[in-house]
Amino acid sequence: MTSIRALLHASALSASLLVAAGAVQAQQAAPAATADDAGTTGLQDIIVTAERRSSSAQRTPVAVTALSADTLVAAQVRTLTDMQQLVPAFKMGENDGYAQLTIRGIGSSGFVPTAEGAVAVNLNDVYVSRPIAQLAGMYDIASVEVLKGPQGTLYGRNATAGSVNMSTARPTNEWSGFGRVLVGNYRALNVEGAVGGALVEDRLLVRVAGFMDKHDGYGKNLVTGNDVSDKDAWGVRATVVVKPTDTLTGTLIYEHYKQSDNGAALHYFGAAGLTGLPGALGTPPVFQQLGGYAASDVQDIASPRDSKFRLRIDAVTGILEWSLGDFQLKSITGYRDQNSLTITPLGGGSSVDAFFIAGEPAHQFSQEVQLNYTSDRLKATAGLFYFREKDSSVPGSSPFPRSVLNAFFGVPDDGTPDYLVDFVEIGGTIKTRAKAAFAQATYEVVDNLSLTAGIRVSNERKQAFLVNGFSLTQPYIANSPTTNDTPLPPVTVQPRVSFNSTTPRLGIQYQVDPRTMVYASYSKGFKSGGYDVTTVAPAFEPEKLTAYEVGIKTTMANNRLRFNAAGFYYDYTNLQVLQVVGPAVVTTNAATARVYGVEAQIDAIVSDQFKLEASGSYLNTKYKNYAGPDGARPLLATVDFSGNHLNNAPEFQAYLAGTYTWALGDGEIAARVDGEYSTRYYFTPANLKLLSQKPFAKVNASLTYKAASNWQVTAFVKNITDIDTKTSGVVNTPILGTPAQGAVAPPRTFGLEARYSF
Repeated sequence: MTSIRALLHASALSASLLVAAGAVQAQQAAPAATADDAGTTGLQDIIVTAERRSSSAQRTPVAVTALSADTLVAAQVRTLTDMQQLVPAFKMGENDGYAQLTIRGIGSSGFVPTAEGAVAVNLNDVYVSRPIAQLAGMYDIASVEVLKGPQGTLYGRNATAGSVNMSTARPTNEWSGFGRVLVGNYRALNVEGAVGGALVEDRLLVRVAGFMDKHDGYGKNLVTGNDVSDKDAWGVRATVVVKPTDTLTGTLIYEHYKQSDNGAALHYFGAAGLTGLPGALGTPPVFQQLGGYAASDVQDIASPRDSKFRLRIDAVTGILEWSLGDFQLKSITGYRDQNSLTITPLGGGSSVDAFFIAGEPAHQFSQEVQLNYTSDRLKATAGLFYFREKDSSVPGSSPFPRSVLNAFFGVPDDGTPDYLVDFVEIGGTIKTRAKAAFAQATYEVVDNLSLTAGIRVSNERKQAFLVNGFSLTQPYIANSPTTNDTPLPPVTVQPRVSFNSTTPRLGIQYQVDPRTMVYASYSKGFKSGGYDVTTVAPAFEPEKLTAYEVGIKTTMANNRLRFNAAGFYYDYTNLQVLQVVGPAVVTTNAATARVYGVEAQIDAIVSDQFKLEASGSYLNTKYKNYAGPDGARPLLATVDFSGNHLNNAPEFQAYLAGTYTWALGDGEIAARVDGEYSTRYYFTPANLKLLSQKPFAKVNASLTYKAASNWQVTAFVKNITDIDTKTSGVVNTPILGTPAQGAVAPPRTFGLEARYSF
């Protein structure tokens, strides 16, 4: 309670100072522009849909970072990974191609099929369940909104940490479009384009968009000589909007995405074994004991096996919107079908050909119906949600050299020549059915003072059908089913489990003046429990989060300065933590954790030529009570992680960007420099420095010429100082001597981009 009181007092003091500063500024400056005419003299008013309806971001009592299409273009954002530096307290990791999103220290480290995240990712209002699909390329995007804190009422499923909502561009009556070509180092070629307009004015509109993204590897496999971390992806999207009447609109969106490259790789960070024992359980890792070597450059790997990544997505979204006076009815139907394949070398070095193969076919269907009501004082939303998914892990193999397995399990060498053993066969199917009902209303009780109340009642049901076995002798045969000589049954039907949750939201907001709003809220979030596909074990429990938040949103200096800040405190129970334990990847529940912090964003038009953007966050995270397995100390049944930091939660993050524009002939030149800074953050509950990212700063720069005739050319450099940063990390199996491995961010990249709009 002391922490809560301190946070509330500090936030209240900050709000008071800012309100006072705004009042002084208003007295000294010319009359402020209203929100409606803000775009002509100052910062553009940003419209968001964070509360399932369109509203000004400055009058929405939710901590939200809204990024427009122009912002995404200026910052060279083409994936969620590119976006993280623009959003306070947001981290984006990747492991084996699986997205690991974290907001305010709350997230997921899942990197196996069927894992789920704690940040809900929505594309055109449809929940994207599979983490491996969340890193698909972003193209022809109209806006992105990152909502901080649990969104358990309006977004519900797996939105414990928050929500990332992406909207693609819609066709308009006027025919328009754009084309963009980028070339850069590592033989980068990125092409994007879109065109759309009215086939029948006001009644039938279409838009088609597509992209292609290719580049050579940022590193090499020193054993095979092939690329690591290359990319070869493309996608197309078609959008059709039908308006049979002035009050009824139907939107149909089809999207296809395909990626085939060597992108998914685990890079070697060092020896994590802490057992102090000789042989396979100790240090050094097995590949060193066998005379092998590791890559000295963290961008490279050394493995007899190349990594592989394959992903195919087909998605259909149907949206119906019906305006009924003060009521608006909206139906959102989504179907997503995907298939993926990853081959991941595990040994860490050149002498051990151990790897993991996993395929993940998944099919999801969702249906949501929303009813919105708007009047002068009351704004209300109610709805129903249904979700069904069949997510499978094609029985995947973990082939290991027989000699390594014999050494680990103490099997005498019988003189047989070494060969690959189909050591572990894991896979199966998890079926999920989720349904929910929700409602939220905001009522202006007196002028400028509004109260919000909402609730969501959810039920989730899961069942698992698992294949889980191992062998010490069965030869591995590529592209063929395997046969286990193991006492474990080949298929295990896990009991059907059901999880219920009620997630409320209460809030109050006060419009101090037309330019300043303060708010406070109480909310809860819920992430479903379930089963691990990599082991036969009882279901893990749902995680729950209770959040308290206060904030302020204000514009000053004749609408040339915008300042938004929030303070928050979280109580976190049963949080789901994923680690490698033996040959399996296991989810355990930490009993309790707590998080508190503050974050702020500033946008300023310093002069007619110079614009400044800044943001920062402070996070204090701690496991209050958590004893669980530790992959680096496999002989200990449990290790006490209490007092350690949560994963992917740097104490401080900061971002600063400046854009200076000046006229040149009929056009203009814009010079932009931006940079981010982060303190150390960890990838595992053990808080090992080896599996952490040390403090770092990155700087990017670009120079753009914009012609009056709708074309522009940009020269850019990302990561100017060419520093290497880790984006994820894991202690691998003790059979291999617990090597520390993970993913790394790209090195310095540069290039030239040309863009034409019409």
